[in-house]
Amino acid sequence: MIKLENVHKSFGSLEVLKNINLEVKQGEVVCVIGPSGSGKSTMLRSLNHLERITSGRIYIDGQLTDEREEGKDHLKVSQKRISEICTELGMVFQRFNLFPHMTVLQNVMEAPMTVKKVPYSEAEKTAIELLIKVGLEEKKDEFPSRLSGGQQQRVAIARALAMKPKIMLFDEPTSALDPELVGEVLEVMKALAREGMTMIVVTHEMGFAREVANRVVFMDKGEIIEEGTPDDVFLQPKHERTRSFLQKIL
Repeated sequence: MIKLENVHKSFGSLEVLKNINLEVKQGEVVCVIGPSGSGKSTMLRSLNHLERITSGRIYIDGQLTDEREEGKDHLKVSQKRISEICTELGMVFQRFNLFPHMTVLQNVMEAPMTVKKVPYSEAEKTAIELLIKVGLEEKKDEFPSRLSGGQQQRVAIARALAMKPKIMLFDEPTSALDPELVGEVLEVMKALAREGMTMIVVTHEMGFAREVANRVVFMDKGEIIEEGTPDDVFLQPKHERTRSFLQKIL
C-alpha cells in the first residue's frame, strides 16, 4: 500500500530524512517510534505531499506519487491525479484542527461534500454512522469548543474516515491530550486496526504499539535504525540506540 525508496528530505542544510526505505502492506499496522526530532512526522507528512521530499520515490497503492532528485521533479503524473491519489490517505494530527464555526456533524460532512461532491443526504448519513462508530452521535450538533480534547480527536478521526481512505496516518494523535483522555482515542484506533485498516501511527504510546502493531519502526536522527515485530523491537532490540531509547521511556 505504501512504499518509500531512498527518500531524503532536507530543510536547507539540515537533512531530516536520510535514505528512508519502508514498505507497508495492506491491512498492516505500523507504529513509528523514536525521540523528538527524529524525522517521524516529516516522513508521515511526505506521504500526502504536506512536505515534498528532496529526493527518492514514494508509491501509494502501487502508484508513483513522488519522484524527485536534488529537489527537482521527475514525476510524469499530473498534479490533479496526485491529489486524487492522496485522498486515499486519511490523516489525523496532534492538534484536532476542527472548524470551530461548524458543528461536529458539519465538520465530518464538509470534506466529502466539498472534495468528492457527495450529495448532502449521503454525506449526512455517512457522518452519523461514523459518529456512532467513534461514540459521539449524541454530540453531533455541538460545536468543537464544547467538547473535551479526546472527543475532538475522535471527531477528527471520523472526519478523516468520511473520505473513505484506504490508509490512515496518525501523527502522535494523543500527544496533545490529558492523560485520562488518551484511552478513548486509542480504543477507536484499536477498533480500526481490528477491522483491517492499513495504518501508520507515529506515537509515544508504547503500550499501544506493543498491543496493536504488526511492525514497529524505530527512527533516530532521520534514519530508520531498526524495525521488526513488537516483540523483536521491545524485548530483543538489536541496535544499541534502540535499547538506550527504550530503557529511558519504559
